[in-house]
Amino acid sequence: MVDYTVAGVEGGVCAPRGFRAAGVDAGLVPGSGADLALVVSQQTSVVAARFTANRFPSAPVRWSRLQVRDGQARAVLAHAGMANAVTGSPGDDDAAALATQCATAIGCRPEEIVLLGTGQIGVRLPLAHAAEGAEKAVAALGRRGSGEVLRALGASGGVTRDQAVAVAWSEGEVRIGAAAKASPPFAPAFATTLVVLTTDAGVPHQVLDGMLGRAVARSFERVLVDQGPGMADTVVMLANGTAAAPTLEVGSEGALAFESALGQLCESLAEGLAMRVPGARKLVVVTVHGAARHADALAAARAVAGSVAVRAGLAAGLPVWPAVLDALGAAPVELDPGQVGVRFGPVTVVSGGRVAPHDERAAAAVAAKAQVDLAVDLGVGGAAATVTTTDLPPEALTSFHR
Repeated sequence: MVDYTVAGVEGGVCAPRGFRAAGVDAGLVPGSGADLALVVSQQTSVVAARFTANRFPSAPVRWSRLQVRDGQARAVLAHAGMANAVTGSPGDDDAAALATQCATAIGCRPEEIVLLGTGQIGVRLPLAHAAEGAEKAVAALGRRGSGEVLRALGASGGVTRDQAVAVAWSEGEVRIGAAAKASPPFAPAFATTLVVLTTDAGVPHQVLDGMLGRAVARSFERVLVDQGPGMADTVVMLANGTAAAPTLEVGSEGALAFESALGQLCESLAEGLAMRVPGARKLVVVTVHGAARHADALAAARAVAGSVAVRAGLAAGLPVWPAVLDALGAAPVELDPGQVGVRFGPVTVVSGGRVAPHDERAAAAVAAKAQVDLAVDLGVGGAAATVTTTDLPPEALTSFHR
């Protein structure tokens, strides 16, 4: 067992050593103030990223996918107002030109710039404004720029959150910072979600890539508010190795501590963003067990967590077990209808595929809580998975925008 501590610190993406950031008004979202964000490492960093599964990826996603393959980056540039999606080859040209302009201002290669975009779909980026904004952002870089980054990420609407932690173990201390934005609907594969993570840890590329992939799988891919991934969604992490700590090699004490802290941070960010969706009042944790395989457990959990009927019922404080069974019955998973069970907290409402005698007031009390724990047994195996969502009051249904 690794002995380590994790403590919250101030500074967001600038909390780790060697990072500066800025958010500036580039005229992309009139009247919003900051609408272009830039996060820069003092030196070339190791980079890892995860991108949307949507088959219409934005131009920034296409650009960034290519650039992160070599595992090196210097900066992340995010623009609001328009996602530069469904803009064809001219959009790709705009993305390349913006990265080149930003790289020139920083003094690095265009390939070291990771691009993020959020906002309207099908609208070309006003390149002259964005390029001028990139130059302004380079000039404005500072150690206290994380708040402006957050404001720029949220300029097109949605919810934002930043966070940072210090991770200490016997051989050293490193920091991890984050800035995140989500516009509902968002779901597994990060529909309309942008996340920038920074760390001063020294981490080889393959190690960082594996850590980020596992952290995303247990956080952003397990927090569901709607079913569809967006075109521009990205989680990117820079590791510049400036901390006075050993390189985090596979299996080392530091690597184990770091990965645990990274996973916790991503879970906190994902759940925090979900709870900031307008109208959301409670977390709903759906755990499916008794599945034949993990993929079935995850698909069943997503089906229940994505059910409008389940979430709307819980918003009203109702233990809507028929809606749970409806969602399971329509899911493409292996189950035994005669063995399925459903439980709200400690209250079993379905057992052996039949309604179970239960205290309806006790079940309703669970459904009224700020966190509702909903467990489902598929009755065919030993695999399990958990997905977190929120309730769905009427006002949440009318607030979705990108």
